[in-house]
Amino acid sequence: MSARARVGRVVVVLTLYAAALTVVAWRQSTTRETMEEIGRLSRALAVAADEREELARDLVGLEQRSWVVAEAARRLGLRPPREEEVVFTPGGSQ
Repeated sequence: MSARARVGRVVVVLTLYAAALTVVAWRQSTTRETMEEIGRLSRALAVAADEREELARDLVGLEQRSWVVAEAARRLGLRPPREEEVVFTPGGSQ
């Protein structure tokens, strides 16, 4: 084997080695970016879940009769009927 052929092989091997290292570095950087994005999305999802739970608690409070009656009185001037104002009509529900 001639010296020129040996040098050619060394150049090819070093080129392949450099290419392999470049691919590994690229994969690691894209993996790191992907993991950071997953972390950001995970935190955003946790915040959204907390907000959803808070809204669900608020909704339960807003559905309570005491709140509805108070808001109807405040906003619309409504009140529950007194006993003498309740009139039952014959026939019931159909």
